[in-house]
Amino acid sequence: MRARIIIGSPMSRPRAPIIALGAVLAALVAGCGQTAVITRSRTIYVALTEYRLAPQSVQISQGPVTIFVHNYGRLTHNLVISRSGLRQASSRALWPGRTAELVVSLTPGRYLIASSVLSDQSLGAYGTLRVTS
Repeated sequence: MRARIIIGSPMSRPRAPIIALGAVLAALVAGCGQTAVITRSRTIYVALTEYRLAPQSVQISQGPVTIFVHNYGRLTHNLVISRSGLRQASSRALWPGRTAELVVSLTPGRYLIASSVLSDQSLGAYGTLRVTS
């Protein structure tokens, strides 16, 4: 199934932002069902939109990791990392177009990564972070 995105009139807007938006949306859709395995860089890039967090599954070895969170949506979102219901780290609330940086060091285990603003998590803005030894 092909999706067609039309944003305004092609004559009324510059092409670069439309192309960039298309690239972001394609990356979010392509990331479905895949685990991003982070090795040397120790950096994770998380994209937030309405009802979506990408990548939804991340694996990294234990130790310090830098997480860049960017809100590509039209509403405010954040990122919370929790384990067994206990918050381990979180970003501030991000307005559309804003980015936050988190530096965390997590012990091995499985963590929930989610936006906790309003009902984001129940609407699909969540994923898992697996930390290996």
